[in-house]
Amino acid sequence: MDLHPYKFEPIYKERIWGGRRLETMFRRTLPAGKEIGESWELADLVEGTSVVANGPAAGTTLTELTAGLGEKLLGPATAMPNGRFPLLLKLLDANDILSLQVHPDAEAARRIGAGAAMKTECWYVVASDKGFIYKGLRLGVTRDQFAVAVEAGTESDVVQRFDVAAGDFHFLPAGTVHALGPGVVVAEVQTPSDTTYRVTDWGRGRETHLDLAMQCIHFEPAADTPPGADGNVLLATESFTVTKVVDRRPRPCGSGQCQAVMYLSGQGPLEIAHEGDVEHRVMVRPGAAALVPAGLDATITPPGDSVYLLIDVGGAV
Repeated sequence: MDLHPYKFEPIYKERIWGGRRLETMFRRTLPAGKEIGESWELADLVEGTSVVANGPAAGTTLTELTAGLGEKLLGPATAMPNGRFPLLLKLLDANDILSLQVHPDAEAARRIGAGAAMKTECWYVVASDKGFIYKGLRLGVTRDQFAVAVEAGTESDVVQRFDVAAGDFHFLPAGTVHALGPGVVVAEVQTPSDTTYRVTDWGRGRETHLDLAMQCIHFEPAADTPPGADGNVLLATESFTVTKVVDRRPRPCGSGQCQAVMYLSGQGPLEIAHEGDVEHRVMVRPGAAALVPAGLDATITPPGDSVYLLIDVGGAV
């Protein structure tokens, strides 16, 4: 199978809280008449699997790419136990508030069973119209106090609210109760899972999962600073490392490390190419993502001042 940088067809997910902002921000052609809350830019789940959109591998699923290339794609990273790719990238457009929710950590997922999977994620705020997020419990809130607040419909009184602006970054480790507020667009980097338990849906009538959520929520205070944060490195975990790049200079990528690129803003397309391989270079538009195999020595060339996230799959080597 030919080795080159890969782009993928976005997978659009209609959501009750979604909107059409990805259309205006990134010149996307969204499904007509639908409120799109999520664009899955790189995904390998049963609920949606990315398909290569460029080069000789066009039409290949990310599952097939992972199986076919193995270490040439992943480098020191490892596939999931089911053989799927070990990263999930999304854009979220919140026209209304998301449910107050939580995702299980590995221990909770094992305890719950029934297909539950660990999910740790982070949000980079791409745009915010006086928006906010809920993240974690207020200091000192106990399990019993939280349950009473949910019963009384006063959940927002016991969770932390943060006003957010473009460029803000928030780490949401598994077990953190959270919600994305209206008017916010984020780039989401996460472990590959769609396991979500709603604490409340703010009266919209969708199913909630309080019993399961209570098995997942971490009631101890979370760290103020994301683990591994240092300079332009926003977060470093065993699953992925996220680096914010604000630059106009070329930057090497690949070279033994499987890396994903989420291009957030710039005046024109971002070029990713192996040296001298013009035929297989990819041009990435703002709002899109690409994947660079570990077995490729490539260079990212921005069109002047640009902002993008460089994500090491499986953490940095």
